Amino acid sequence: MKFGTVKKGEDIRDTKFKTFNQSELTSECWLIQMQGIKACKKCEFFNTEECGGQEILKKLNAIE
Repeated sequence: MKFGTVKKGEDIRDTKFKTFNQSELTSECWLIQMQGIKACKKCEFFNTEECGGQEILKKLNAIE
């Protein structure tokens, strides 16, 4: 699976992609697993009961 972010008006050829083995991802929030905690800044579900990354955030905060 390839993951990258393209902003409006950008050429996709200039975008950096990360490649992930999809079998290594868990059922927790994929955006956090791919982008890190910065993914939460734009997430409408951050700090709500619907957040799919609550457990992974606890794990990441325990490491830092």
